[in-house]
Amino acid sequence: MGAVDTPERKSGKKKGGLSGRRPKRRVGIRIDMTPMVDVAFLLLIFFMLTTQMNPPEKDKIFLPESNSEAKSPESDIITIAVTRSPTVKVTWRQAGQQVTREVRPADLPAEMPEVLSTARAANPAARMIVKMDKDAEYGVMADLMPALQQAKAPRFNVQTDLGQKGGLFGRKK
Repeated sequence: MGAVDTPERKSGKKKGGLSGRRPKRRVGIRIDMTPMVDVAFLLLIFFMLTTQMNPPEKDKIFLPESNSEAKSPESDIITIAVTRSPTVKVTWRQAGQQVTREVRPADLPAEMPEVLSTARAANPAARMIVKMDKDAEYGVMADLMPALQQAKAPRFNVQTDLGQKGGLFGRKK
């Protein structure tokens, strides 16, 4: 823990003065830093293990499986999430804050080009990523594709879950 160092006495002449007293000896203190470093590393490990980098998704989307190993970008993206119910949510970052707009499937052909144009204006270099639940209706995707073309975003990524490797046509059992 801690130790006290006492200086060695010097032999020789006494220091004299008017009062004839000796000056007080200074006591050196040495503190062992090992326990503090241990606690600092324990705290660092604790916070690294308990921190969540990405917040959990509000609407659970079960993505279809694929064998492609292409990675989707993690920054500068506009996410279009289609759930099973079906609801369509468009999420993007504007001025450092996350913006989310929800569009009903019935209003998709009318509202979606405007929402996507707004998202593209906020970040023109952003890539479009479509996350569509594997049990969602295909008609939503069919309505979504003309809206993407009207918003001048004909190229987009469809995000899937990476299935087990096992041949050309699917998983090995």
